[in-house]
Amino acid sequence: MDTAAEADNATDVFIETMRRVNGEIKSAIETLEILSDSETLKAIEEGLQDIKAGRVIRFDDFLKKHGY
Repeated sequence: MDTAAEADNATDVFIETMRRVNGEIKSAIETLEILSDSETLKAIEEGLQDIKAGRVIRFDDFLKKHGY
């Protein structure tokens, strides 16, 4: 490294990289938690079946139905 500014930049890049890695790890943990919850997986599967069967409403209609 030639200058203190370059060292600071390298440090900033390293810190940002570690923040991104941390975010990816948190995301992976959340995914594993979902995959290990049988009730959540069942609800997701039921939702996908509803979509395939056409049992859906438009988002605007959903908002009106619930008073928004």
